[in-house]
Order: sequence, then C-alpha cells, then structure tokens
Amino acid sequence: MTIRLLREPLLQFLVLGTMLFALYGLIDKRSAEAPEKIVVSASRIENLSDGFARTWRRPPSKEELKGLIEDYIRDEVFYRAGRGAGLDRDDVVIRRRVRQKMEFLVEEISAPEPTEAQLAAVLTSNPERFRTEDRLTFHQLFLNPSRRTDTIDRDLEQVRAVLSRGDTTIDTAGLGDPFLLGEEFHAISLRDTAGTFGDSFARQVFAAEHGRWLGPIASSFGQHFIYVRERTRGSVPPLDTIRTAVVRQWADARRAEAEQKLYRSLRDRYEITVEAMPAQAAIARP
Repeated sequence: MTIRLLREPLLQFLVLGTMLFALYGLIDKRSAEAPEKIVVSASRIENLSDGFARTWRRPPSKEELKGLIEDYIRDEVFYRAGRGAGLDRDDVVIRRRVRQKMEFLVEEISAPEPTEAQLAAVLTSNPERFRTEDRLTFHQLFLNPSRRTDTIDRDLEQVRAVLSRGDTTIDTAGLGDPFLLGEEFHAISLRDTAGTFGDSFARQVFAAEHGRWLGPIASSFGQHFIYVRERTRGSVPPLDTIRTAVVRQWADARRAEAEQKLYRSLRDRYEITVEAMPAQAAIARP
C-alpha cells in the first residue's frame, strides 16, 4: 500500500512542489542578506580557454570565451544553491550532479498540461518545425557500369538520345539494366532518396523538372536516368495529427523558461567578479 501511494503522480507532484517552495524560500531568505561572492579568477579563465582549445583544436573566440565563463558561473550558482538545499549528499561527481538535479527539479514541475490555445500558438509560431517534407514519385532507368565496362559511355549517349525525343510511349525496359530496388519510387522524401542514392543524386532529382527525363545522374550503384511523375509539396499538418510533437515543443520551451527564471533568481544572490583575461590566454582574434 505504501509503495503504491509513493508512485501516485499527485503525491510526486506535491513532493516536488514542496522542494521547490523550500528552495525559493531559501533564496528569499538569503537574498535579504549580503550577497555571496563568486570570483572567476584569471587562472580559471585561462583553464577554460585551454580546455576549449584542447577539445576543438583552436582557441575560443571572445563570444565563446564569454559563454564558457557564463556557463562556469551557472555551474557555481546551481552548485551552491543545490548544496544549500542538501542535494549534494551521497553523490560522487557532486558539482555536475547537483546542477543536473536542480535542472531536473525544474523540469518535473514546470510543465503542466497545455491548453489547446497554447498548442495552436506553438504551431502557428513555428510552422517550419512541423512541416512535412516534399516528396517525389519517379521512375528510374539504370545502367550498370560493371556490365558495360567497355561500352558505358556510348550506351549513355544512346539512351540520352532516345529519351530526349520526349516520347512518353517509349518502352524503357530494354534500354537499362535490372536494379535491385526496382524502377519505381513512390512518394519518397529527399532524406530517404539521399539515404539510398547519395546527397548529390537526391539534390539533382529534387531539382528536376516534372514530366521530363533527367540524366545521366551518377550514384554509388552506377548511372541513372530519372523521370519525375509527381511532386507533393510539404505542408503543415493539422494539430491533431502532430499533437505529441507540438506538446513536446511547448514543454521544452516552458522548461527552458522556468530554468532560466530560477537561474536568474539564484544568480542575483551573488556578487559576480570576472577578472581580466590573462594576456597569454589563447583567444581567437576576430
């Protein structure tokens, strides 16, 4: 009975809410006192710069170094607040884990169920994020270089000459070679086309004019002539068909907003001092 009660979502929500309430109470109590100090020393800045250079094989730009310093301050703010709330107990990698605990705490209680109006607003403001891909239906005629070692160039010219007549009644069965994946590709996306034939092939096919033969186009398989039969433009689906994705986008935005709000309230408790960057620190010049 006790285990079942502990698993109830409402009880979990109340526990998390109590923790956050206590955390904000701690913030309000300490904000009335003199702010604690966080000093980002010159040696720390140099270490941050060196760590970036070792990872990316180049020094950070001024903006990147500024971001590294801000992330360090963010770590320190969350670490001190989490430690003050007792979240550092029994953790091995304390600093990173405490920050993660703070962020997870925000995540758990920052996203109640969205309203229909809120979801509609997300879809309206981010249509390209949810737009479906363009799709093509095309027929392909394949020439296998391994079967035409000595005649491939001549055969390509002959096939090109035949197809250039524009006769839609041409029987192409005898012009090409068998292809393992078939000759017809129905409603295939750019991504799937690239996955099968390669990026260059996909870009050329999706730029092809509808109702005309294009080619030859090379792929890792050989040479292809392509006839685009139908092109379906991508569109933004109705909310009901992509509800899960829209809810995820809404929840991500709410979580980021709540986390930033909490971080700001915690950061204001500290007097931040960032020392001058050492002259010898590796910084990329613009």
